[in-house]
Order: sequence, then structure tokens, then C-alpha cells
Amino acid sequence: MDKLFLARLQFASTLTYHFWFVSLTLGLSIFIALMETIYVCTGRKKFKTMAKFWGKLFLINYTVGILTGLVQEFEFGMNWAEFSRFVGYVFSSFS
Repeated sequence: MDKLFLARLQFASTLTYHFWFVSLTLGLSIFIALMETIYVCTGRKKFKTMAKFWGKLFLINYTVGILTGLVQEFEFGMNWAEFSRFVGYVFSSFS
């Protein structure tokens, strides 16, 4: 295997995980907010328990999304240096 193929494989796997975990996190945030709202309105403990359970999974997904996003920043900088110089302030979290 050559280095270019391995770099592309690494970027593809990072991008795939980032896409799925960020999408799942956005969906879970709405779901957890709904569970909390139902709990506040009805007072049923079942919804509070559900919100706590999904909240723990939300934190794990959020963390993985941040980590894959940081790895992507470095991959953009190393693999597409000229492109990153042109659009660096858009992609980077360091303004």
C-alpha cells in the first residue's frame, strides 16, 4: 500500500465517523430536550430517567464528534496545505 492510499483511507474513516457522530448528536439533543420537557410538564419519573440515559450517550457522541473534528483539522492542514491556507479561517476553530 502506498502512502497516498493510506492517507485517503484515514481521511475517509475520520470523515465518516465525524459525519455520523455529529448527526446523531444533533438528533439526540432534540430528543433529550423533548424528554426533559415532557418530564417537567407531566412530572413522570420515567421521562427523567430516559433523559439521563440518553444524556450520557449524548456526551459520548459529542466528545467523539469533537475529537474527529480536531483530527480532520490537522488532516486538512497536512494533506491540503494550499487549500487550508486559502480557507483556513472558515474551517479552523482558531480564528
